[in-house]
Amino acid sequence: MSKGGWIVKFNDVEVERCYKVSFDYDTWEYTVNNQVTKKFPASGISTIKIEIGED
Repeated sequence: MSKGGWIVKFNDVEVERCYKVSFDYDTWEYTVNNQVTKKFPASGISTIKIEIGED
C-alpha cells in the first residue's frame, strides 16, 4: 500500500496510513491493521478524520 488505504488524522495531523482502523473510546486507544494498538494523543483530540488515500 504505497499511498492507498485509509489516512487517519488527529487534529488535521496525519498519524497513520492503514487498511483497517478501529477505535476504543473506553480505553482511549486505536488499533491499525488489526495489529498495532496505540494510545490517543496526550494533547487531546478535537477532530478525527478518516480519508481515502490516493495511489
